[in-house]
Amino acid sequence: MSTCKLMEPIQVGSYTFKNRIVMAPMETRLCTPIGDTTPQMCDYYAERAKGGAAAIIVENTFVDSIASRSSISSSGLNSDHLIAGKYYLAQAIKENGAVAILQLSHGGIQANGNAVPGQECVGPSAVASKFVGRMPRALEVDEIVAIEDAFADAAYRAKCAGFDGVEIHGAHGYLICSFLSPYTNKRTDEYGGNPENRARFLKNIFAKVRAKVGYEFLVGLRISGCEYVDGGLTIEDTTAIGKMVEDEVDYIHVSVGNYETMANWMISPMYRPEGAIVNLASAMKKAVTKAKVITVNALNPELAEKALENDDADLVAFGRPLIADPYLPLKVKEGRLEDVRPCMRGHEGCITSFFAGHPIRCEVNAQAGREREFKVYQVKNPKHVVVVGGGMAGMEAARVADLHGHKVTLLEAGNELGGHFIEATEAHFKKAARGVLNWEKVQLEKSKVDVRMNTAATKEMIEELKPDALIIAVGSEYIVPNILGIEKAYTAEEVIMDPDKAVGKVAIIGGGLVGTETALMLGQAGKEVTIVEMREGIALEDEPLSQIALNTELSKVNTEILVNAKVKEVTDSGIVYESQGITHELACDTVIAALGLTSRSNVVDSLKIDGLETYVIGDAKKGRKLFNCTSEAWLAVKKINGDYE
Repeated sequence: MSTCKLMEPIQVGSYTFKNRIVMAPMETRLCTPIGDTTPQMCDYYAERAKGGAAAIIVENTFVDSIASRSSISSSGLNSDHLIAGKYYLAQAIKENGAVAILQLSHGGIQANGNAVPGQECVGPSAVASKFVGRMPRALEVDEIVAIEDAFADAAYRAKCAGFDGVEIHGAHGYLICSFLSPYTNKRTDEYGGNPENRARFLKNIFAKVRAKVGYEFLVGLRISGCEYVDGGLTIEDTTAIGKMVEDEVDYIHVSVGNYETMANWMISPMYRPEGAIVNLASAMKKAVTKAKVITVNALNPELAEKALENDDADLVAFGRPLIADPYLPLKVKEGRLEDVRPCMRGHEGCITSFFAGHPIRCEVNAQAGREREFKVYQVKNPKHVVVVGGGMAGMEAARVADLHGHKVTLLEAGNELGGHFIEATEAHFKKAARGVLNWEKVQLEKSKVDVRMNTAATKEMIEELKPDALIIAVGSEYIVPNILGIEKAYTAEEVIMDPDKAVGKVAIIGGGLVGTETALMLGQAGKEVTIVEMREGIALEDEPLSQIALNTELSKVNTEILVNAKVKEVTDSGIVYESQGITHELACDTVIAALGLTSRSNVVDSLKIDGLETYVIGDAKKGRKLFNCTSEAWLAVKKINGDYE
């Protein structure tokens, strides 16, 4: 980056932010069942404060009864007894150099029904979220007033706990957003109808919050710049709301969407373009004159810098990128962009964990949510660790072992590091994932790891190296199905690395993630593609939101999908498949076999040495995803360390 506005200080309310980077709020599920703070939660946010962000906006925190929480383990501040826990959290952030802001929310029509089984959900009207599926009860006016008071009380508790400010969550289809939106607000009283009435709930909340906390305390608003649903909020609506409330807020944080449009907009996966909603923040920036404007959503440092240079926003919020690399701000400040570990927007840790009810994880950063468990330190008794395999699992294991002070030798049979992740990140929509691969390579180059390329490991070779511990990360190989004439087909790897091999009409055998992403890549290149999958759907192993977005992108290209279809033969003119007991022929010019990957168990067994401390990780253990590779690499090194601080 030629200039660096990201690192310029800025005045926000009564606070001087040391730079323009804030951490966006994302639920961690590191709370107790009642919404209290845990040591793990403090560690997680402290690490991001240490990393140089000017401000940390702590996750969605419910203000009313526990039934108003957006997830089963949301943070809470609906009672005075939660102040003490939040004090520790605020101090963990502030002691590490960041401004501490707490986001306050009410789940409303999107409140999690499992939080309090049998508890009704409420909203402005009896209009259900299609994503959640629970019919809400329309709130009475006295109940609305009580919730306004609850926001004010929670803001005061946040101030008592030592936070520097609060962010009122008016985005993403939660209660405030549902009042603002004509899509969900069908009221005819003073809280519905025209835009001013629909904004009354929000305006009253701000008035009551300011009466409780004063004007030295930071107060911000998060809002969906557009909901992208028919009849929902538009940017014209939200800029008008911004003008209505800018006298009461220090900043407006412009996000996007609600739960119904989450997959393609709110939490956009790798298949969607980066920085796609900067235009919404830009419109808000032009509309308001007093409040600072924050932009967010799938940004990298280069795009963030561009947004600031173009005056599209005053500050930039990073959510997933700061999960992937808490030290992104410091690395930007020091000009070390090559050391910034990218977020690959695969969602296997942050979003999949969220919907599964698990604590936050990250597919590229195994330390996320486990900062204490996976703390880096210099071991008391360094060992010689031999790592066999230079794919993603092997590289991460070698890197982490080196960080802890071990002597590490990495043996790779090929002439390039990365394994199957090379072809897996070849498509243009896998740019961020390729960035993760390149990051691993750069970190190894900077390490003390002895990397030996074109070295096919044998048991004898390992014995000669006399290691104290062995990590086997030899990866996987493509499954060759028992189909007549399969030798006439290309593998997915062959076509991905040389798309010119795919001529004419293309049939892909297998609708898993490999086959589906190959279809998207070829479809976007103008090819006519048919996916033939024996299961009931495609990309079933993909993270749910990514799966929706992948299907959305496939619908834009010339791709046919055949499910419940089992291929019986590959012929010179196409394929023969069976569906519902009927045999069909599909004419095509190119056939691609994409049946997934299987571990190289025979290679693994040939490398094991009796009595040697050995760990099998990544695809060598079982063909899976990057999330498993990184986690298992850290776990293996943790066991090898033996001595703990």
